[in-house]
Amino acid sequence: MHDSVIDRLNDTLKELYHQAIDADKKLAALRAKGQAKFSAVLREDSDFITHADHFMPYVAELAEELELLSSSSEAEYQALLTRMVHKIQLLATTLGQFMRLD
Repeated sequence: MHDSVIDRLNDTLKELYHQAIDADKKLAALRAKGQAKFSAVLREDSDFITHADHFMPYVAELAEELELLSSSSEAEYQALLTRMVHKIQLLATTLGQFMRLD
């Protein structure tokens, strides 16, 4: 059962990776115009350890957590999965909102 969850999370991370590439390109274009002058994409009180001014580092953190999840013990699995799903939802929502901005 865990293998199918890991496979689904891996597919989700692939989608987020491609969305992050597009979002980071949009951020670079905005910064070239003197806009998007913030220091972090997500608030410091998010569950992410990463604090970056572009999206890809957040995807990298999720990829590292997927590796931890796939090798976790049964006792650790549920807590790691819950935290990872929450982080994925936060990043996906933020990416979606950012890409809808004009």
